Amino acid sequence: MLLIGITGMPGAGKSAIHEVAKKYNLPVVSMGDVVRYETKKRGLELNPENVGKTAIKLREEFGNEAIAVACLRYIEENLKDKDVVIVEGIRSLYEVNYFRKHKPLVLIAIHSSPLTRFERLRMRGREDDSANWEVFVERDLRELGFSIGYAIALADFVVVNESSFEDCINQLDNILKEILNNLEKYKEYNFIYEILR
Repeated sequence: MLLIGITGMPGAGKSAIHEVAKKYNLPVVSMGDVVRYETKKRGLELNPENVGKTAIKLREEFGNEAIAVACLRYIEENLKDKDVVIVEGIRSLYEVNYFRKHKPLVLIAIHSSPLTRFERLRMRGREDDSANWEVFVERDLRELGFSIGYAIALADFVVVNESSFEDCINQLDNILKEILNNLEKYKEYNFIYEILR
């Protein structure tokens, strides 16, 4: 099985992968959904503060790979017959390393500027999003504290998502075509950065 990981800061456009995945009939496992699920399971209201605290708590309880562990368990229990699975929302190099210890992983980063991301999050209005700039910045700093910057910087492919949703979809589509057309090559292409150990 090959995993295709999607990383990027909040509001960068990671969820666009769902649209492209449908075209190729590829399953998508969302790491953010795992954290939101854990937040609700702990009896907390879904808001930026509680989701952030839950992510930190999970890492305190189970280590820096905590959410990757839960995602991989889900994949192995529910998608073991699939040749390719997309994991959306990788937030750290620890998670990248964890996945790569168990399965080949190709990493795609989606990048957008802070102002673009802030405007998108304001428009999206999900429970764990905020229309407050200070809260947005705090969330960015928390994500960077998880080492998401390493994951983005070391991605195998980068999508710059500043213009339109269609442009982002087209870039992702081209990348998925490249990966799927060279599946065996990417299954062999797997390495772990040990710099954080």
